[in-house]
Amino acid sequence: MATASVFSEMANDTGSRPRAGLAVPVLLALWIVGSAPFLGRLQRWVQEVDRSLLVIVPTILFWAAAAAFAVRVVRVAKRLPWTNYGVLAVGAVWAAVQATAMARGRPEESALERMHLVLYGLLALLLYRALLRRGRSAVAAAFAAAVLASLVGVADEFVQWLVWLRVGDFHDCLLNASAAGCGAIFGAGLFGFDTRAPALAERRTIAALWAVLVISSFGLLDLTNLGHRIVDAEMGRFRSHYSADRLERLNENRRERWAAKLPPMTLQPWHIEDHFQSEAAWHVQARNEAYDAGDWPAAAAEEAILNRYYPAALELRTPEGRLRYAFSPERVQRLQQEGAVPVPAYESPAGGNRIRIWPRFLAPALLLAALIPGVLPALSRSRSG
Repeated sequence: MATASVFSEMANDTGSRPRAGLAVPVLLALWIVGSAPFLGRLQRWVQEVDRSLLVIVPTILFWAAAAAFAVRVVRVAKRLPWTNYGVLAVGAVWAAVQATAMARGRPEESALERMHLVLYGLLALLLYRALLRRGRSAVAAAFAAAVLASLVGVADEFVQWLVWLRVGDFHDCLLNASAAGCGAIFGAGLFGFDTRAPALAERRTIAALWAVLVISSFGLLDLTNLGHRIVDAEMGRFRSHYSADRLERLNENRRERWAAKLPPMTLQPWHIEDHFQSEAAWHVQARNEAYDAGDWPAAAAEEAILNRYYPAALELRTPEGRLRYAFSPERVQRLQQEGAVPVPAYESPAGGNRIRIWPRFLAPALLLAALIPGVLPALSRSRSG
């Protein structure tokens, strides 16, 4: 298996500084980011064949990677100092916690999330091996490996947010960062480490990498998970990535754009997602589900939200000329017959928990609080010796 072969190619002598380049971790990082648009289609194909495979296949890969790593440790066990075993034990506990406590419940989700531990743990381990050269301190090499692997995770989630058929999620960034930290710990245990304090130049590099990671992470969080609660006195409340004024401008923009070129009906992994259209589709789904369940007030509320905040989507037609999202005249008539009207207390479930509402001050405050610990060491004077 590919994971086992990567481990088998690691340095033969863990007692000396390994001479490993960045080619393998760079290729692995490019594969992770480059494959992101296509894994969603693969996952759907597997689900159509047999949903249980979404649990079986990742579980097999996870334990194969764990077995490959264990074999590697056994092969070099006689050359490892006792302190390295302590570090490896910390990494094992860390991995066990992530594989169990950080899982989100559903078996297929938990199984897929364990692959974050495999991919980003391996990436950070390989980066640590490559960076632990040319007189770098182990602390600087481990930190750089963990941060660089975490940045690949941010790029991966950004690509997933950017394209159709995938969903970018900041929670996955946290999983990636945790896996990267675990991989750096495993790297220290397997390839050796020292306790030298990083030099001033290394601390400045650490600070710069940390700042890039924090800023890019909060930028992704704002794109993928943070949004606005639109409160309408007539039809209730719903969540959106955009403010009410922005939604109005987006409607005008989409009318012009879709009049010139219709969005594709059949989505491909490389198609850039229109998040305005996606939000409209969420409300269409909520409206249709409420109608089919006989929840007339909810169906009327969702239809009112679509008419007021996403009218361009209701005007969108298929290449054959049919309205893509608009209610049929028969369904509109049925709502009228039922006397269904929106209620101000309605809370739309459209989009589920994809959008979170934070107080305006919270994100900047957390950003500043996250930046300070990484930047302060670079500002202090270099220790002598």
